[in-house]
Amino acid sequence: MGLSWLSTLCYSLPFGNGPPSTLYKVLELGGPSNFPIAIIWNSWVLPKVSFFAWEATWSKVLTLDLVRKRGWSMENKCFLCHEEQESIDHVLIHCDKTRFAWHILFSLFGVSWVLPSSMRELLLSWHGSFVGRKRKKVWQAIPLCLLWTIWKERNNRALDNKELSVQGIELIFSCNLWAWSKLFIVSGLSSIVNFVDWLGAL
Repeated sequence: MGLSWLSTLCYSLPFGNGPPSTLYKVLELGGPSNFPIAIIWNSWVLPKVSFFAWEATWSKVLTLDLVRKRGWSMENKCFLCHEEQESIDHVLIHCDKTRFAWHILFSLFGVSWVLPSSMRELLLSWHGSFVGRKRKKVWQAIPLCLLWTIWKERNNRALDNKELSVQGIELIFSCNLWAWSKLFIVSGLSSIVNFVDWLGAL
């Protein structure tokens, strides 16, 4: 028996063998309007990054606050700022180091934006109506790329005791976004400098 109801649902829906995001719209409690499906599950982002963003939006990424809830006795202090308690929203949005990275990103695009309080709100409010079609694809990949870069830096500090400056994090982010863009979105941007200039023209 098990998942027979799910198989029936999958084959009876009009989208047939469509992407997981389409089925997710049907299964997600509260309806698709309450969850940033389009930003998370898009073809311009690596699947492992999409899955990370999905977990982060549900606050299921294993940060120190969740480790403590599971019964482990350890100090809860953010690996990035070493000041506040660690949660997924703190690490990816509210940490001073992270906020600085977001503000550098916004200044590149000439965008003035107050960061929302949660991952879900951040991704739900991420729009790109002011950019062209190719650049919009890049714009939609930007938050997941930065979130992934920040999380990788957090893990480097937590597990390997290696630390980058905020400028170093921004450089890694730019290189990652450039690599994704060349792979999935646009060709002909021969250098990271050309790519950043192209982004600045958004």
